[in-house]
Amino acid sequence: MENEVKQRKQRNRRRERAQRMQAQRESKAKDGDSGEDESPSREKPSRPPNRRKKLKEPVFEEDIIDGFAILAFKSYEDLEDSVSLILFPPA
Repeated sequence: MENEVKQRKQRNRRRERAQRMQAQRESKAKDGDSGEDESPSREKPSRPPNRRKKLKEPVFEEDIIDGFAILAFKSYEDLEDSVSLILFPPA
């Protein structure tokens, strides 16, 4: 019972806040019909999506035994490179 009352209060608060925000937007639109009044510094510049290099062939073989993934790397360097990519991803 208390849980339902809390949920109703939260919904009402969210609804009221959304209505206030919408009223503010509408009042700004009425004051200045063009959207040029907003400062361009508020807008974030678009960034290209993060793309990882795709390897042509995997550096390890994976076997699943009883729900455990067993990885077999071709060399010790491949293992080190994979671990370093996990711990220190490129920015």
